Amino acid sequence: MPLKVIKVQPRSPAAKAGIRGGDTILSINAMPINDFFDLEYYANDYQLEIELLDAAGSARNVTVLRQVNKALGIEPAPHKVATCANNCVFCFIDQLPPGLRPTLYQKDDDYLFSYVFGNYVTLNNLRSPQLKRIADQHISPLYVSVHSTDARLRARMMRYERDFDVLTTLRSLSEQDISFHLQIVCVPEFNCGERLRETLSDLLDGSVKVLSIGIVPVGLTGFRDRLTQLKPFTPELAAQTISIIEEFRQLNPGVQAADELFVMAGQPIPEADYYGDFPQLENGIGMLRLSNMNFARRSKALARELEKAKMPFLMLTSRLAAPSIEELAGELDSRLERSSVRVQAIDNRWLGGHVCVSGLLAAADILGQHGAEENEGLIVPSNVFNHDGLTLDDLSQIDLRDRAGRPLLVVDQYFEDWEWI
Repeated sequence: MPLKVIKVQPRSPAAKAGIRGGDTILSINAMPINDFFDLEYYANDYQLEIELLDAAGSARNVTVLRQVNKALGIEPAPHKVATCANNCVFCFIDQLPPGLRPTLYQKDDDYLFSYVFGNYVTLNNLRSPQLKRIADQHISPLYVSVHSTDARLRARMMRYERDFDVLTTLRSLSEQDISFHLQIVCVPEFNCGERLRETLSDLLDGSVKVLSIGIVPVGLTGFRDRLTQLKPFTPELAAQTISIIEEFRQLNPGVQAADELFVMAGQPIPEADYYGDFPQLENGIGMLRLSNMNFARRSKALARELEKAKMPFLMLTSRLAAPSIEELAGELDSRLERSSVRVQAIDNRWLGGHVCVSGLLAAADILGQHGAEENEGLIVPSNVFNHDGLTLDDLSQIDLRDRAGRPLLVVDQYFEDWEWI
């Protein structure tokens, strides 16, 4: 479907060529333009012959001469995101409570967003034209949820009806020089143990261009009454999973275990060289190590910031991160004279179940459990809030501060920056 122009930046090359908001781009240099990626991909030439339709449906052609380091200046219509057609037994979105903002229930399975934003996709909804486009435009790397290379087991876990073999698709795209960051969500009694070993063997036999593989334990909330009953991870299974992962790190050091597995197993978080360039960070893998590294670099500046407040602080964190954060807070507190810091772990009662990461803490739990003294300010990790500054239960940073009735310092979850609210 041709791409509609929403807005053109003033004095941009597109504006100078006469392109206007409301126009529809049919082609650039005779190549059809169907979405934002086509626009970026085919608009890189020096001279662009653009075929347009105006709002009234009249066709015209314009020529745009690109300038080095000068944006074309076209704001396209929002991309219509491909949604997931699967019905995974472990889907986290299906486990959310009702009544949240609609965006939290959106299931993205769009390969373009996978490339641009690092979102994990299943590849299940792709047909031959999309697979050809990935190869032709070299849309790489892609982030793919594999879970299992056994086609029957994967279909049972993800409950799709189409006959689909993810390993065959990965191998075919690899032959066309497409690379992958992969994800495996381990679900007890489905794809753990020997099943995980078989999946890793298949993925690392040299036929798939693997950049990294992140192995994470299934996340279970308290809203599963009408869903498939699943068992949570145990410390023993976490330790076994780490052991299996270690076997395959000899083949590819990009095979990495989630922070949660080490914490559950009672094992120390690996040093920085385990994570390389942290390719699975958006999956929460290496978050605790990177936080420790950045804290070492920024702790003096953070201590100066707290000293200026001349008051004690309560640093809030999740159950998962609590041991690591307590160690950092102790070091921070030793630097303070006019202030102090102590730590409080917040249980995720709002989601229930076995969710223990800070990025899924709700304001209701923070307000109900922080237990701060009357004169204490709160330090909250930034990943409690989304890009709009809202918690999962729709409280803004200002609302959280006001309801807590005390100063609020929002600290980046990697200790890179902070902001007073």
